[in-house]
Amino acid sequence: MMKSLWVALVFLFLGSGSVEAADRPNVLLICIDDLRPVLGCYGGAARTPNLDRFAESAVTFQRHYVQFPSCGPSRASMFGGVRPDTLRLYGNGGAASVANDPENRPTMPLYFRNNGYTTLSFGKTYHSKGWGPGFGWSRPPWHPPSGWTCYVNFKAPKGKSRKGSWRPAFEIYDGPDNLHGDYQTADQAIKAIEENKDKPFFIVAGFYKPHLPFVAPKRFWDLYKDEEIKPLEPRDIPQGAQHYQYSFREICAYGLQKGKLFTPESMPTESQAGDLVHAYYAAASFADAQAGRILKKLDELKLQENTIVIVWSDHGFHLGDQKRWAKWTQFEADMRSPLMIRAPMIGQGGRHTNALVESVDIYPTLAAACGLKLPSHLEGVSLLPIINRQADSLKPAAYSQVKGLKNHPNMLAYSLRTDRHRYIEWRDVSDGFNLVNTELYDLGIIGAERTNLADDPEQTEVLEACQTLMGAGYSTLLKVE
Repeated sequence: MMKSLWVALVFLFLGSGSVEAADRPNVLLICIDDLRPVLGCYGGAARTPNLDRFAESAVTFQRHYVQFPSCGPSRASMFGGVRPDTLRLYGNGGAASVANDPENRPTMPLYFRNNGYTTLSFGKTYHSKGWGPGFGWSRPPWHPPSGWTCYVNFKAPKGKSRKGSWRPAFEIYDGPDNLHGDYQTADQAIKAIEENKDKPFFIVAGFYKPHLPFVAPKRFWDLYKDEEIKPLEPRDIPQGAQHYQYSFREICAYGLQKGKLFTPESMPTESQAGDLVHAYYAAASFADAQAGRILKKLDELKLQENTIVIVWSDHGFHLGDQKRWAKWTQFEADMRSPLMIRAPMIGQGGRHTNALVESVDIYPTLAAACGLKLPSHLEGVSLLPIINRQADSLKPAAYSQVKGLKNHPNMLAYSLRTDRHRYIEWRDVSDGFNLVNTELYDLGIIGAERTNLADDPEQTEVLEACQTLMGAGYSTLLKVE
């Protein structure tokens, strides 16, 4: 084992091309859907002992930002190493486009498979079934029989009959953990690690929860007392915020009272919001338990020293804060999500960093950490200088986008997060990317949007600096200015 690690390190730092695939570290990527930074190691209120313990040996990126606050584009950017503009992907439909150009733009799993890795997918990884030559898996992906809802007792309508029909926003069930689809996903990942422990693997385990509906065994609900569940702040929509993109569509596909769906005019009451947050935390704790089971198997097989582990969520999630539920907003609560990386052969963990990083950085980071030449199409940067303490930060801003919905389908928000501010430009893609509106928020190191300062004359210098960064970060805008 030590010999393999030493050869891998020589390859990494000296650039030798002679290392065989068998000498490279394994990769385990744990994807958790719709997880905002509620983990204990992020200062959140959810009980997540397994991931908190993992953070003690990992680098925890406190300011990680996704490229798009929706599953399809976010996962495509992470696995593809490119931004939504490159894929022209601004919604869940067409998310498979990330795998359409394997020769010039290989996905991360494909690139690792082409370099001798066994690449395997369990649960929700891409936003689709994710099977085909360009996706890059060594064998067809595995998905739990329950599908993405993971309901245990409730039978959700399927097909066209599903539209407009009632579904519970959460299900807390009495019964064993293994009835849950995410438990079964962890089972499959554990089995795959056991079967491939003697050769380099790239294994992805994707948990559906805490995506709506929030489903968990009752014992995870019982981890929390009702009086411990506090409303998330801020409670009001930011003053002066634009509303081109937001839709209540996701939360309005569910309800709490049987037969009654939420509507834009009838959002969760304060009591109902408390129950929803409670159920979200229960689902997050359940996902933590499944991640813990997989990490425990690595330890049992003595693979932890030769396996790079990444814990990542595809975006955040509003829980009534800023009068929003779910995602698809231009706000920090949707754009920021957990990212933790443990690479013991590269750098020492057990620390937190406030460096601005993005999901698009994961592909080059893993390729570099495994001694692979970086593909030329990648649009992120390797985070190894931060992991091995050679640098405190690598970029002045993180870039995210969101598309208008409902009555504004041509509006596209180009957003960036600097060390202190979030700046947003709303552009009309049907009119030559004409600039329609701007937003500027002072967030501090960690914060939330409260007041749009874009028209404040005292913010002119900040606004101009953000505009300069905007032009440098989006190739699409460079072409239209």
